[in-house]
Amino acid sequence: MKQIGIVMIIIVFALQCTQRTVVRVEKPATAPEMLLKPVAPVAEDDEVVETFVDGKIDWGCGIIKAKGTGVVDPNNPNKPQARLMAQRAAIVVAQRNLLELIKGVRVTSETYVEDYMAKSDLIHTRVQGVVKGAKQIGEPKYDEEQGVVEVELGVYLYEAKGLCDAIISLSAPLSTEYEDLTPRAKELLQKYSGVVFDASDVGLKPSMFPKIYDEDGNLILDTRTYFEKKTEYGRRFVQYIKNLDKILNNPELKDNPLIIKIKDIRGKLGSDIVISKKDADRYKWLKDIFHFLLKAGRIFVKTL
Repeated sequence: MKQIGIVMIIIVFALQCTQRTVVRVEKPATAPEMLLKPVAPVAEDDEVVETFVDGKIDWGCGIIKAKGTGVVDPNNPNKPQARLMAQRAAIVVAQRNLLELIKGVRVTSETYVEDYMAKSDLIHTRVQGVVKGAKQIGEPKYDEEQGVVEVELGVYLYEAKGLCDAIISLSAPLSTEYEDLTPRAKELLQKYSGVVFDASDVGLKPSMFPKIYDEDGNLILDTRTYFEKKTEYGRRFVQYIKNLDKILNNPELKDNPLIIKIKDIRGKLGSDIVISKKDADRYKWLKDIFHFLLKAGRIFVKTL
């Protein structure tokens, strides 16, 4: 009898394990990466850029760059040391210029980075830390005739340890949980290769987190709620472009991009998008797949 009891226990245990295994195998996969392959950034250097005396904000590539110069001491007999000291001085100047550029970056259509820094000592400290950790772009450029060296530094808007990491934690709460894809969402992701908001005629000014409204003033999307600090695809966000051909000629995007004409802009800084009421109703499903298109690098804003 004991042997029969032991055999029965083994059989029951085996059946339970088998059932659990079957459940895991049959669970439907809804991961967005099964539907959308991430695409490489399409914007080129200086395609959508704001240029200043000591640097630039490259919105297309999502990077802020600043230059600084240092003077090589002609009276220092140790030439390598003199060049190194001049390079260090150039880095300090570049950091100072970079900080000033960062302060003027539009976070939303109502706020600059400087506004966040003024309201929070923590954000102020974090932004300064980002500046100190800025990466050097290329090699230092020495002008032997003038006796100066030039250094260029860069900070990314969205990449890890970039500007977003310094300011986003104390911004509005972020949406970090998303429901599984519905059958309708899967269908739309398979139908459209990307979404382009065409702002060619309205004078839109880029910002880190533009909002999308209909012409009646109803908020459709706030892109900031879709930003994630960690993603399996890396940091991808709204891409600003000037040339629509970059989309139409891209093998990953050309099949069927959805192009939505921007009717107007709004906000104090002119960075928010306004689409027609008709388009808002027609594409009201966009918010259901926006997150997945964004993570795959398939959301674009075409500027002038």
